[in-house]
Amino acid sequence: MKPQTKIPMLRVVARTSAALLILVGGGCELDVQNPNAPDAPRAFNDPAGLEQLLGGAFRAWVETRANYYIMALNMQADNYTASWNNAAIRYYSSVGSDCPLRCGWNNSVTAADAGLAVESSWYGYNTVLSSANDVLVAVAGGLCFDADCSADNTLTARNVAIAKMLQGMAFSGIALLYDQGFIVDETTDLSDPLALSFNTREEMRDAALAKFEAAWTEAGAQSWTTPSEWMGVGAGTSYSNERIRQVIRTMQAELIALWPRNGAENAQAAWNQVATFASQGISSPAAGFDWEFYIDEGASECGVDCVKTWGNSIGTVRVDTRLASILATNHADPWPEPAGNPCPTVSADKRVGDGSWGPADDFNGYATTAATANAGTDFACSGVVIFPPARGQYHQSNLVHVRYERLAYVGENLPTSDATGQDPLYTVQMNDLLWAEGLIRSGGSKAQAAQLINNSRVGRGGLPPLTGGESDAELLAALQYEQEIEFMGQGTTPFFNRRRIDGLIQDTPRHMPVPDKELSVLVREVYTFGGPSAPEMSVTANGKGADGTSRGRVQSVREIWEHYRALAREAARRQY
Repeated sequence: MKPQTKIPMLRVVARTSAALLILVGGGCELDVQNPNAPDAPRAFNDPAGLEQLLGGAFRAWVETRANYYIMALNMQADNYTASWNNAAIRYYSSVGSDCPLRCGWNNSVTAADAGLAVESSWYGYNTVLSSANDVLVAVAGGLCFDADCSADNTLTARNVAIAKMLQGMAFSGIALLYDQGFIVDETTDLSDPLALSFNTREEMRDAALAKFEAAWTEAGAQSWTTPSEWMGVGAGTSYSNERIRQVIRTMQAELIALWPRNGAENAQAAWNQVATFASQGISSPAAGFDWEFYIDEGASECGVDCVKTWGNSIGTVRVDTRLASILATNHADPWPEPAGNPCPTVSADKRVGDGSWGPADDFNGYATTAATANAGTDFACSGVVIFPPARGQYHQSNLVHVRYERLAYVGENLPTSDATGQDPLYTVQMNDLLWAEGLIRSGGSKAQAAQLINNSRVGRGGLPPLTGGESDAELLAALQYEQEIEFMGQGTTPFFNRRRIDGLIQDTPRHMPVPDKELSVLVREVYTFGGPSAPEMSVTANGKGADGTSRGRVQSVREIWEHYRALAREAARRQY
């Protein structure tokens, strides 16, 4: 196991329900030093505190989207790879080690990191939702963020729009990751939170789209800008209401496009809506921009965006051989033992180049070659085998992702590697590719789709341009190649992207169950997905999977009590 640094993680009281979390407020539930997150009493009684709560919610969303425990999903997508078992990466992504193929989600409160993979995003997104709901409840109760709302309610209107946007972001995150969740907003009766019913993932998606639409409309009513602190303390960017509207449109396009769990659902997606939303997104002709969050870790830790911090660390994570063999013509999948894949790399793509990187040969001990004029912008080649051979070489490649190297550890030994800098959460290239796919799959303009693909294919990759005269299959192949590169490092987008085109290997779970911790306190059925004995995607209402195998049970209050008694007896036998 790789030596583990201090990782900020979600702090949730044992057996706490997300329904209760939403009821009592969640702006302070992240166990991180967050200057945007005030103490709860001040936040709930003071307009300034509630406004800071919105900033804290943005940071919570960024961390939830790319947190430590979620990294295994990109390894399951054979995008990044690592053999360390931090965050249960090896357990969930290895082939034939712990399970015949892939292991399913270990949905248990006693499963340490393996269980926290299921819990972390659930409580993270519900924390974001709780903060947004707090603001909207306060406004509904008459709170004004302006000096006199009867004369000017600009700040109040802005904060309402942002809170609704955050509601959409929370619902969207749960809809993409889980099979069900809670649709709870400022109008929900929470007098008996344990009686709340779960909503399906379809309902979660539709609720997210509705909240996004309400936020988009609200954001168009008045002109305003967001505080820079909301997008990172120290060097965050302020965004106008019009740019926030563009971000919302990109989020809507992303949700519809990446929500499907398999090829059949992908074919049924509303691709015309994807094209329409993306055409108004962050790469629209009016003003293209990346939506960024400023991160200032300043230490060799996996902090706010672990996917980029680890993913761009040459001694921690590598590009999976599946992807490396697509990017470099002289790399093979699986890893060719014993010599591995060669450096320099051979690729016509300027983002890959010849694999050279850094100020000098072997500048940090990983057998790299000093950057040449043909160095790639996104990838480098290392001749050092970093994963223990006993754990298998199937996924390991010599290719390293360095596009976001500035957000990697200080251990990279480059002046810019200090886990500090602007973190692009959505890029113009991501929106272009969603837009292009919407056009292709809905029968729109192939010439326009080709140009949107060319924006990254030619503009960043230096590859021959598409004309629009290609077949749909040829355009989609070129599109998917671009998505492999441009989606890399963007939260768990690579996992969602591979899932919807049936690109995951057998037994890989397609989504997560509601965490055991949540189900237990609600006395609901405990279930899971994936692995050798569970379905990858669906569980029937009676707790049996598609293969008829029993996948769950309803725990009684007595069973939960007996669990606590057993823990107490075990603790009593120990001496501390």
